[in-house]
Amino acid sequence: MPPVRPRTRPAEASPPPGSPPPPSPPPARRKSRKAWWVAAGAVVTLAAAGGLMVAYRATTDATIPDRGVPPVAIPTETVAGADPAPAVSSGASRPVAVAPVASASRVPSRSPSVRTSPPITSRANPSRANLALTSTLTASSSEGPPWPPGDAADGDPESRWSSGFAEPQWLRADLGSRRVVSEVTLVWEHAYAIAYRVDVSLDGRKWRTVFSTTAGAGGTVRVDTGGTTARYVRMYGTKRSNQYGFSLYELEIR
Repeated sequence: MPPVRPRTRPAEASPPPGSPPPPSPPPARRKSRKAWWVAAGAVVTLAAAGGLMVAYRATTDATIPDRGVPPVAIPTETVAGADPAPAVSSGASRPVAVAPVASASRVPSRSPSVRTSPPITSRANPSRANLALTSTLTASSSEGPPWPPGDAADGDPESRWSSGFAEPQWLRADLGSRRVVSEVTLVWEHAYAIAYRVDVSLDGRKWRTVFSTTAGAGGTVRVDTGGTTARYVRMYGTKRSNQYGFSLYELEIR
């Protein structure tokens, strides 16, 4: 026959009289915060280290090229006369030749010589001799054989040169060399020039006017040339006083 379970719990056994009461359980201890502070410090340290690493990588990435990309050769300016820049190599990458930049044209080591015109030399005329007497005279035209150009510089006050009956006309004296000319004198016949000029030249091609007028009245006209240097002296008439040509008794050059 199976045992019968009691319907009530058996009463706890009471301690025997006179025995001390059992000790009370120790109070529950609060969890220490030391472990929490350690964990928090570790997290902060890791975060700061991560920030420093990001800043370091950002700085080095901006200055150090990627090893997988070869360095770019930066051309440098080549000074005139200098040798081209040598090849540039970096690490294991292949050397890259630097092409010189086109520079200004090379400056010659010595400046080219400059030719200067020789100084103009001329013979003075301290005695104020009439240089026309020894010169060669030519003219644009003559009225006829009795009035050739040379008769205007022969020292004879009665002989004369007379041009054709047209305008303009000229009478020119070649002194033979460059001389210092201080004065030119024109002695007109009745057929004088109203408008004319006196020109001088070094080569007979380029002329410089030292006197001009449009109100000539004939007679004797003295022109101060100021000591100019000339080989050729001419009278160039542009307007006659009558229906005849231009006529001069004498052309004096001093």
